[in-house]
Amino acid sequence: MPPSVRRTRSLELFAPLHVVAVDGPIGKVFLESDGALITRVSFEALVGNRGKQPPLLAEAARQLDHYFTGKRRTFDLPLQRLGTRFQRLVWSAIDDIPYGRTLTYQAIGERIGGRALGRTVGHACGSNPLPILVPCHRVIASDGLLTGYVGGLWRKKWLLEHEGALPKELFPDPSR
Repeated sequence: MPPSVRRTRSLELFAPLHVVAVDGPIGKVFLESDGALITRVSFEALVGNRGKQPPLLAEAARQLDHYFTGKRRTFDLPLQRLGTRFQRLVWSAIDDIPYGRTLTYQAIGERIGGRALGRTVGHACGSNPLPILVPCHRVIASDGLLTGYVGGLWRKKWLLEHEGALPKELFPDPSR
């Protein structure tokens, strides 16, 4: 190789992103980042880059751990929000639901345009790539029932009890 030609590392367009797993009371939570933004949160294992972990991912893991231990109520992280315009409107409305409170799918629909049906808001919640950080667990049915959650209803129930939005069970299931 001539001295004027330097080898450079080429960018990998579809390289795996960085992933960290946080152990919590609802099982492992996987956080994914491109180094600049948190790109996804999952309750299923994610495959990630084995390189050096970006500081953002370590900070996200710390904040999530503090949330689980009751030391944090909000998250201060840069989030990637890829979705349709409608989904982003719903996710923005979800961000406005305070810790320890809930809002119905229908109420969110009315806030973002009046014509949005609770069911379409529910689909947008189900497409939320950042559960917990964008707190879709705080959205419930008009009759107060807990409905669908990407991590399972038992996780949604735990998160709402943890935040004080639901009273803790008088006789919890001992098998958990």
